[in-house]
Amino acid sequence: MTLSGVQAERDLVHLFWDAGFAVLRAPASGGGTLLPRPDLIAGSQKRQKFFVLEIKTARKDSIYISEEQINGLLEFASRLGFEAFLGVKFKKRRSGFLFLAVPDELERVKNSTNFKVTFAHASQKGRTVGELIGEYKQKRLLE
Repeated sequence: MTLSGVQAERDLVHLFWDAGFAVLRAPASGGGTLLPRPDLIAGSQKRQKFFVLEIKTARKDSIYISEEQINGLLEFASRLGFEAFLGVKFKKRRSGFLFLAVPDELERVKNSTNFKVTFAHASQKGRTVGELIGEYKQKRLLE
């Protein structure tokens, strides 16, 4: 992971913590073990919201993620009874993080088992941090 990716995870840790969540960052997720490990685990008993999160940042308008990584995230979430989300940030767009439910809100790559998220898709389907943690409801118009 790049230094900016690590910083993005750390920024999210502070956002969740400041919102009253317990949050844990798993440094070097996926490294040193064959067991699935999310980038972040966050939960709030008060809000009744519990998440495992995979975090991706990109300079381009597309982010790709392997089926293996998604399956590992889902297995980890299932063992805890938490919801699984992919948090994406498109740096060139200067937008904040958007969160997509895994796997339902992800797009499959054609002729592949992998997934992708484009900026357009994330902007349409994704939730902001505030929407994810329940500070406010999504205000997008339904199509």
